[in-house]
Amino acid sequence: MRELGAELAGDELFGLPPEAFVAARDELARRLRRQGDAEAARRVKALRRPPLSAWAVNQLARGEVPALEGLLAAGERLRAAQQAALAGGDAAELRAAARAEREAVAGLVAAALARLRAAGHPATEATRDRVAATLHAAAASPEAAALVRQGRLTADLEPSGFGGGEDGDRPAAAKEDEAARRARRAAAVAARDDARKRARLAADQAVLATRQAERLGRLADQAEREARRARGTAAAAIEAAGAARERATRAARELREAEDRIPADH
Repeated sequence: MRELGAELAGDELFGLPPEAFVAARDELARRLRRQGDAEAARRVKALRRPPLSAWAVNQLARGEVPALEGLLAAGERLRAAQQAALAGGDAAELRAAARAEREAVAGLVAAALARLRAAGHPATEATRDRVAATLHAAAASPEAAALVRQGRLTADLEPSGFGGGEDGDRPAAAKEDEAARRARRAAAVAARDDARKRARLAADQAVLATRQAERLGRLADQAEREARRARGTAAAAIEAAGAARERATRAARELREAEDRIPADH
């Protein structure tokens, strides 16, 4: 019971702000030592302060449980799809599973960085990459998933292995590493295939857009030629109308003059 109490007390350390970890750890170790539990005090004192990236992932295990469980479920789906693809299964399911895993990681990375900023710490690109690597590792391996669920990471995890320094079954871990590598390769192939499809679609759309632009350009040129002809016709009509007005004015003047020359009838 005393050991369980020490474990629970130690767990609280990982929910504290990063800058409070060391002082709270040392105080907890002193309290356990005063209570006569030297072994628990030793274990607590040996706990390392997590780097900011691992601290942020630990907070996900406390405050983003549904999203984190969604990622781990996506990881299980991806591993199953990868195994099925290796056995000649549906590649479409592998692509969909890889996409779901990437989207789940992206959402949790954003949540982790938001928690860092809220705690007053910088959310650098390097931190973003380490958080993403830990989350991908959790999706790729049940052992890593268990570590992340605990919310007690003292180091970042890597998709090809574990950085937390935890003891475990090394042959099993090696098998998980190999499965994770195969899953990552299969996911990368699926992502490449998706990118190729998008590139082909974009190229086809570009060709269609170019043809449409050329057609509209020809129509514009034709409209411009017709407009020039219309302007020329209008100019000629205006000129003809002016000449007609001049003839009408001259004819009216000649009529008045002719009327003036007729002698009056007495």
